[in-house]
Amino acid sequence: MRLLTALLVLCLMPAAASAQCRMSMSGSNCVAVPQARMTPPPVEIGQILERGEYSILMNSRYYGLPAVSDGWVYMQIEKDIYRVDWVTHEVLERVTDQANRRW
Repeated sequence: MRLLTALLVLCLMPAAASAQCRMSMSGSNCVAVPQARMTPPPVEIGQILERGEYSILMNSRYYGLPAVSDGWVYMQIEKDIYRVDWVTHEVLERVTDQANRRW
């Protein structure tokens, strides 16, 4: 049991060493809280996309998304789905969270 505890402590030490101090507590110098790494989205809302750079997502109903209409399409950009104006190629909205489990 002690060996298992020692191994667990050794495995967690590098993670604790890279964590930053976020708050102080009485009787202790700080509490280490690991920081979550947030990656920026591949494109921003309002950005104009290069033509031919990204794939149009077909079969939107299969992914639980509303049918395409009013001159916009769904485009797959990296691991996200965006609603994009077909004429201007302006990014209108990120809709990945609206897709079902099949995505």
